[in-house]
Amino acid sequence: MKFSKQENLVRLNERYTPLSPLKRMERLFSEIDHDRILMTSSFGTTSAILLHMISKIAPQHQVYLVSTGYLFNETLQYKKELKKKLGLNIVEVGAKENKHRFTQENQTWKYQNDLCCFINKVDATNQLKKGKDIWISGLLRFQNANRQHLRIFEPGNELLKFHPIIDMTAEDVSLYFTIYDLPQNKLYYQGYGSVGCTHCTEKGDQREGRWLSRQKTECGLHL
Repeated sequence: MKFSKQENLVRLNERYTPLSPLKRMERLFSEIDHDRILMTSSFGTTSAILLHMISKIAPQHQVYLVSTGYLFNETLQYKKELKKKLGLNIVEVGAKENKHRFTQENQTWKYQNDLCCFINKVDATNQLKKGKDIWISGLLRFQNANRQHLRIFEPGNELLKFHPIIDMTAEDVSLYFTIYDLPQNKLYYQGYGSVGCTHCTEKGDQREGRWLSRQKTECGLHL
């Protein structure tokens, strides 16, 4: 089955909104060919929720980590911890070596952080979208103003974006971690509400520490 990006969008949101986040995931995987579904994860401070759900619904489904080359060691260790605990099928991808090397030598994040994000994260993710109809993302409305009005299904340039946990509150997130005894990225306990690359992430509540003091709130994946 393949969703139409336009004519079915309203109907899809109407059908999925009353469901719990887990039931939304279950319904998606029952209605769509699994090889048409893309799932990525940053292994950040809220990532374990979707990863736990996928481990229950489709444990062999590929979960892509876009390794930018600038991830915290704690994030990479967290990936290993969750892979072992949840039995995840994780695939790491990244920018082409020569492009990533350019950002290292140029220190692009200091002068053109949008370009650095595009080379090391956005472009690599765009390659994963080819041949897919649905992209699962763990965005949450409470994280920042850009996300406050997002629905469960939103149109993307090449495919539909699916936000099964979009309406969970901060309290819901905390409760989910407690109920299912999920480990947390160790940076969370050091004051990082959100975790990205080392050069552009500082301590702060929710996403306040991302690109602090810069005119930027998103890496570009979800704009």
